Amino acid sequence: MPTCFYLLSMLLYAFISCTDDAKIPEPIPGIELKNNLVKNIRGISLPQGFSYVDDHDSSYAAWLLDLKFKQDNRVYLYNGDLKSNQDIHYSVLDIPIGKKDLLQCADAAIKLRADHLIEKHRYDQIRFTATSGDEIAFNGWLKGTRWKEKNGRLVSYNIHAPVINIQDEYSAFMEIVFSYCGTYSLSNQLKTVYDEDSIKAGDIFIEGGFPGHAVTVMAVAKNKVEQRIFLLSQGYMPAQDIHILKNLSNPQVSPWFKLSEIYPLYTPQWQFEKGSLKRW
Repeated sequence: MPTCFYLLSMLLYAFISCTDDAKIPEPIPGIELKNNLVKNIRGISLPQGFSYVDDHDSSYAAWLLDLKFKQDNRVYLYNGDLKSNQDIHYSVLDIPIGKKDLLQCADAAIKLRADHLIEKHRYDQIRFTATSGDEIAFNGWLKGTRWKEKNGRLVSYNIHAPVINIQDEYSAFMEIVFSYCGTYSLSNQLKTVYDEDSIKAGDIFIEGGFPGHAVTVMAVAKNKVEQRIFLLSQGYMPAQDIHILKNLSNPQVSPWFKLSEIYPLYTPQWQFEKGSLKRW
């Protein structure tokens, strides 16, 4: 593939991914959706007869359930301004997003995964594919590897610097990831989930492209007849707080989404088609 395509891809992603031109379903009028200001994901009330799916094989799923919400239930942009549309989210995750316009839609999904891995000291698994196709790995970063763009590709070099503070190194590394990764590269990195009934926390609905969008499955619940529902979080452009989405298409179960009602999956700022469910 021509190198000019890679460079163009990076530039396009930086400017038009997750734009306000996305497909947006109309909310059902006359129904107000309220957040009861619960403390974390696990505290979100379930429809009658449903209980959280206990995924013993996934520490990531359990980690997501315990993520806390901000007391201020408004979405802020990276520069401190309020997001213009405050009507599409249920709660706001208490996760720092930095003061640069970097943490957008795919970046929010990436950050959730990476934050879990850094907390568990699983440094070797913190590795992502850049839009150019090159891999960016945290273990390499800790050994002094750095990357710069040249002719549409990422070229590595080594600074031979000692590691003083893991958290500072992680923050610097993730800025590189946010700069060079997007929905296109993340979609290629993830594995398609062909059996939607196997949906689990940590999965991602993603449409890779320019523009594209990604939302993370934060929790899954089911009832006695194996009907499944799930919660979604998203980041958006410009960079903003990661937030739990309302289900504007079915406010009676919001913020939950019914697996039986996909596809398409209508989220407040995007529509996902069959084949968009993927997994790390």
